[in-house]
Amino acid sequence: MKKILIASLCLLLGVLGNSQELRCEVEILAPQLKNDPENTQVLEQLKKTVMNFMNNTKWTSEVFKEHEKIETSLLITISERSGDAFTAKIQVTSRRPVFNTNYTSTVINTLDGAFNFNFQLNAPILFTQGVYTNNLSSVLAFYAYYVIGMDYDTYALEGGTKYLLKAQEIANLAQSSGQLGWSSSESVNNRYWIIENILNAQFKGMRKCSYEYHRLGLDLAHDDAKKGVDNMTQALSYLEQVHVNKPGSVNMRLFFVAKVNELLNVYSEASNLNKQTAFNIVRRLDPSNIQKYQKMLR
Repeated sequence: MKKILIASLCLLLGVLGNSQELRCEVEILAPQLKNDPENTQVLEQLKKTVMNFMNNTKWTSEVFKEHEKIETSLLITISERSGDAFTAKIQVTSRRPVFNTNYTSTVINTLDGAFNFNFQLNAPILFTQGVYTNNLSSVLAFYAYYVIGMDYDTYALEGGTKYLLKAQEIANLAQSSGQLGWSSSESVNNRYWIIENILNAQFKGMRKCSYEYHRLGLDLAHDDAKKGVDNMTQALSYLEQVHVNKPGSVNMRLFFVAKVNELLNVYSEASNLNKQTAFNIVRRLDPSNIQKYQKMLR
């Protein structure tokens, strides 16, 4: 009995010690596909397979406790199916908790419209770091590392570099596949440029902003609201040099897609100086949302 107890304890510790990093929800939509038993079966299994791949792959060597897992959502919208080939787009969202609150802050909210892949019933998704296997596994693994890297960046200055480099390796390997979304010459808004930019020295200000905005701003605001908002305003100022270096970058756009509503909430109760300073920054860097930002000054 004692040996059984020890063995069970070791097994439990082994499971806990290998806790995966993501708590990923997956939703599959296919409004243009025929609603029949075959399509329903394929889509249900695709959802389960993608969810298992994201949640059960060990992406890092770190040990994550259950409450430390990164909240992630994938919304895959399929527009066409031809046998095992699917034409789709994927929306990736990730959130991180704010210290001493029930609030979660959106870190990533990106819609990738170039997601074509093949999927067969009863076939697992296979991925090996350093090897291109297929587009489905590469896109999912790319976003897993991107989510993890960007999350780590919110807790330590450039803390996610090694995971962002893994995402970049996947992007580089996939370039020769001919699949959409990976080529440096195809678009300035695709996966290649998202990861190339964030690791480029010209974007250091964006990564510094991410750290100070979340760790020294949002996390501190619970105990010292004024200091927290002051730090957030300072963090936003780092984006101005990034804009000078690379105006109109996809990364800047994605930052504000994730943060626009949060900024409105934060600055609704900020000092007039912080409101005006933040407004002057965001109206230059995110002019498409200028009407929303006008509310900051009320």
